[in-house]
Amino acid sequence: MQEEPNSQRRGRDLETLLTDLFMLFDMEPRLSYDLDREQIDGSLTFDTDDYIVEARWRAEPSSRGDADIFASKVKRKGKNAFGLFVSVAGMSRDALEQYSESTPFMVVDGTDLYLILDQRIRLDDLLKIKKRYANETGGCFIPASTVL
Repeated sequence: MQEEPNSQRRGRDLETLLTDLFMLFDMEPRLSYDLDREQIDGSLTFDTDDYIVEARWRAEPSSRGDADIFASKVKRKGKNAFGLFVSVAGMSRDALEQYSESTPFMVVDGTDLYLILDQRIRLDDLLKIKKRYANETGGCFIPASTVL
């Protein structure tokens, strides 16, 4: 997947990989779907909560603008909806700063994915840690490497 030059195809392949990964952990994933005026990369249910998913595999970290757009999508959903922003290249510094005290989503980066796929941490355990971190600090991202 990393060798794929077409970023849209890489993104679609990432969505498929994530769906398969979510299925392995019984998270009831839903593939990407379109709503009026917006596209959702997927959704899942975990620990009685529903999440919408944004999947990005670009050369550059996801920007604050990308994070703002996703935050708006999450906020327009149900009262208890939360977001999972998967960005293989991570998030820009300004995006992490903006969502360091109040966030409607948590972030998984490429290193997190590698650690999950390498079976160094279970996906469900990592999501619990990230959700608790978001709820306790308001921050959108804690790297998996800091909790191993």
